[in-house]
Amino acid sequence: MVTVQTLRPAYASDNTRQRTNSPAATDSLWSRASTWGLMLPLLYFALDGVSPFVNGPASMRAVSTGGSALMDRLNNVLILGGCMIFVIRRYRSVFRLCEHMKLVVLFPALALLFCPVSQQVTRTISSDSVLLGGILLIFYIMSLYTVNEVLELFLVLGTGTIVASILFALVLPQYGRDLMGGHSSAWKGIFSAKNYLGNMALFFLTAAVSYRPRTPFFRTLRVSQIIFCLIAIAFSRAATTYMLTTVYIAYAVTLNAVRGFRKKDYFVAFILLFVAFASVVAIAMLQPNFLFSLLGKDATLTGRTEIWDAVAGSIAKHPLLGYGYQAFWLGFKGESYRIILTVTWALGQAQNGFLDVMLELGIGGLIIVLLLFAFAFRDAVTCLLRSYDEARLRAVEWYFAIVILTLIYNLDESFLFEPRHLGSLMFILACVGLKVERMRLRSLPTKPDGDFRADRGRVIRPLE
Repeated sequence: MVTVQTLRPAYASDNTRQRTNSPAATDSLWSRASTWGLMLPLLYFALDGVSPFVNGPASMRAVSTGGSALMDRLNNVLILGGCMIFVIRRYRSVFRLCEHMKLVVLFPALALLFCPVSQQVTRTISSDSVLLGGILLIFYIMSLYTVNEVLELFLVLGTGTIVASILFALVLPQYGRDLMGGHSSAWKGIFSAKNYLGNMALFFLTAAVSYRPRTPFFRTLRVSQIIFCLIAIAFSRAATTYMLTTVYIAYAVTLNAVRGFRKKDYFVAFILLFVAFASVVAIAMLQPNFLFSLLGKDATLTGRTEIWDAVAGSIAKHPLLGYGYQAFWLGFKGESYRIILTVTWALGQAQNGFLDVMLELGIGGLIIVLLLFAFAFRDAVTCLLRSYDEARLRAVEWYFAIVILTLIYNLDESFLFEPRHLGSLMFILACVGLKVERMRLRSLPTKPDGDFRADRGRVIRPLE
């Protein structure tokens, strides 16, 4: 049951939020050793667990054999242990969030349940432990920090990684450019590939735009980070990121324009965004070559349609249970070898997150993912239409942006419930944030006209 109790840092009222975002509170955030320690696992997830001094074929990095496989398992144990160090400190709060976010926790549970049918059982268990550790770490973060503090964490993390990526691309091009991917002019920075740089730069851009700085230093850092992210996106040469950056800018501008108007104007914003999206879909169907030329792709989406056809054949063989979590793309072994022979291209993913989920966990995994998106959209619309607090509205808009970008990204890329992908964890964070805010709004009394009253002394505590 949702209860309204005393104030907590993670779900503070407006007055408390102002205090926690004051210069003194900001200093205290970074004066904690735990905050700096938290940046280490977040950096690991941001880099996808790959050293910035590795510039090998990204598609085959998921395939480990011999000594490298043993090292990979050891790394997974270490990162799980690192995450649990934080989780144990607030295990009651984390457990309460697990109760409220059952679908999120159900995914790694299902992966473990299906491991007997996995093509590589040890790999499934090892990867699943990292995924679970990352999910619990996100629950820890959401139980301890305010939304603006979470954005500040990503602002600092994003600034460090994006600036380092720009330096790598300019000073160390043998590592900072996607040479092995056949894109010698494309930047990948300290990330594993150019598409990953574009993905993370866009996600960090959304955090910087939504963040509200309380000191001149962080105000300058925010502006600098927006510029750095746009530079990284431009030089990543990632066509999907170009398109989604445009989508995000349109989304942010539209919601910012209607924020000061009546709630029903949000319907107008949704209609405008829907019309824009429908227009793109119509162009894609009626004049596909025109759209593809704008994105720098051909009618096969750079070979993706051929991959999807081959993957569909593999899914048809194991539609219910899949091939095991993180156990399908094994290079030249197992079922993935058939797809590689078909498309004559070494692959490490299906270039579609939903197809990869079906390959790994079958229909059950896909249902979980689709329900997560459905509930996230429901929670977002509810919060946008009912909340009257500007700070909370900005938080909801950021969460919703992450959900929308994740959905579109995974139509021709793949990182849904990836064990070492920060974008996947940010999607989970957004789902948690939307769910908690919707629960808070449901607990508030309403006026006769249906408006929700401002809650200025109490706060939702679904965690304790």
